Amino acid sequence: MSKTQNQVDGRTRKSRDIFGPKAEIIEECIDSIKYQIHCDTPNGYMHCYHLFPGIDLAYSTFQASTCTMRSKSMPNILEIAFCQAGRFECEYKHGYVTYLGEGDFAVSILSPEQEPPAFPIGYYDGIAIIVDMDITGPIFENIVEGVSIDLNELAHKFCAGHCCSVVKTPPNLLHVFQEICDAKDTAPMGYLRLKVLESFFLLSQMLPQENFETAAYYSAAQIKKVKALKAELMEHLDTKETLKSMAIRYGMSLTALKDCFKAVYGKPIHAFQREYKMQAATRLLITTEMSVAEISGRLGYENPNKFSTAFKEVLGLAPSEYRKKRK
Repeated sequence: MSKTQNQVDGRTRKSRDIFGPKAEIIEECIDSIKYQIHCDTPNGYMHCYHLFPGIDLAYSTFQASTCTMRSKSMPNILEIAFCQAGRFECEYKHGYVTYLGEGDFAVSILSPEQEPPAFPIGYYDGIAIIVDMDITGPIFENIVEGVSIDLNELAHKFCAGHCCSVVKTPPNLLHVFQEICDAKDTAPMGYLRLKVLESFFLLSQMLPQENFETAAYYSAAQIKKVKALKAELMEHLDTKETLKSMAIRYGMSLTALKDCFKAVYGKPIHAFQREYKMQAATRLLITTEMSVAEISGRLGYENPNKFSTAFKEVLGLAPSEYRKKRK
């Protein structure tokens, strides 16, 4: 077996440890591997590019609610993930839940999840820079003359006390991450290498002098209550219960309920509820002969005009216009 084939096989084994034993290779070459990830739908993919020894760049695309990933701790794997769209949830054995939302990045040491990774709003698109420090060493030296990145320092500063930090991406780093996202399937490897090195440099410059804004963490018990509330809101579209009453009923403070719901679903409760109602309205407009007034009443609107205004704000068309275009 050739040295090149041994390298490919070694990277494949390492990737399976990271992405899970059920990950299926659907395309493979010397510089990249594309996986179908085991999810509750067939629509989970990771396209992994091998940029440097021990450093990979993975493009992630999921249209799913949950997926199955690694089951063992990998304390020498550092992952830097950026969310371009959607939302990612992961519950760790340390007893907290983290959320990666649009425009956030996360730095983590890979450890086994207590629950499978989840996508609360049903989709996720992003990138991940995966660093195997057993191969790169703790200091990635002289990547460009005079520039060295201390990977241990990155891990310690972002992940001290736990295995993951979710951070609001500052503008200069956001620009680089977005360039990497936009280069999917089009840019040469050299360009991707330059951009990943630039992101390393900018991350190193954030430390330790910059106080970065990290996302809040929530207990599994709080998340469970919020998910139950979301399911209830989806089932009872005509509810008029106040947020204060909901908070009392679920045994949470009003502030905790609002903050936790927004962390999970990316929107305040009323905004989420309104958008979901409008999506339900589109289905009723297309699949039934119900009048706009009847649909308005089913969704809890006493005044059809208020419903029509809300529908147009969300969908850009009045309900009658939407029905005419779609039928």
